[in-house]
Amino acid sequence: MHNLLHLYRERSGDPSFWGEPINAITNASFMLAALAAWSLASRLRVLTESSWILIVLAASIGVGSFLFHTCATHSTMWLDIVPISLFQVAFLWLAGRYMVQLPTAAAIGLIVTVIGLSFAAMPFHKPLNGSLFYLPPLLAIAGIGLTVFLQRGPEPFLLPMAAIVFAVAILVRSIDWNVSFSCGTHFLWHLLNGIVLYLSMRAWMVHLAVREVVAVSHC
Repeated sequence: MHNLLHLYRERSGDPSFWGEPINAITNASFMLAALAAWSLASRLRVLTESSWILIVLAASIGVGSFLFHTCATHSTMWLDIVPISLFQVAFLWLAGRYMVQLPTAAAIGLIVTVIGLSFAAMPFHKPLNGSLFYLPPLLAIAGIGLTVFLQRGPEPFLLPMAAIVFAVAILVRSIDWNVSFSCGTHFLWHLLNGIVLYLSMRAWMVHLAVREVVAVSHC
């Protein structure tokens, strides 16, 4: 428990429920990302099973992270980590298999590699204040984003932009204990990742919409 209470500068050992008020409240960004993605999918008429999976997982990231930043226990830590990992698995499968058309085995290999490297890096809190966990998915998003951009897919800037924002988010997460102000910078990680989630979900939903148009035109 001691280590969990000292993970973020804002809490700094305070065991109370509102020991991290800004970190807790800024989890609303994930809920807003889920809501915006739901609205977009509804407008584009691509509220499919895959879209729902991403939307629900995005919202669950907000719930899990809120619980961890209010009740810092080992149980709530996993409620924070698991939804993030599940979203990564779902998105990497959809983007890898369908957006850049990797063979099934390659898409599975990508997921196993990214998630495996992330959890292998999890015990190492230094360097980057525990952010090594997020470097493998950053590289995967950047790689997929570059491929989509070069293929001139629909709105091809979305995933490269998501990778850039994610990189900035990792930076602000990493310097949480190095800044002079008491609230730290972890809250910016939440706000920026809300943008990353929305851009990622938008990329998938726009891809679905274009695929539906192509399918109809071939009928």
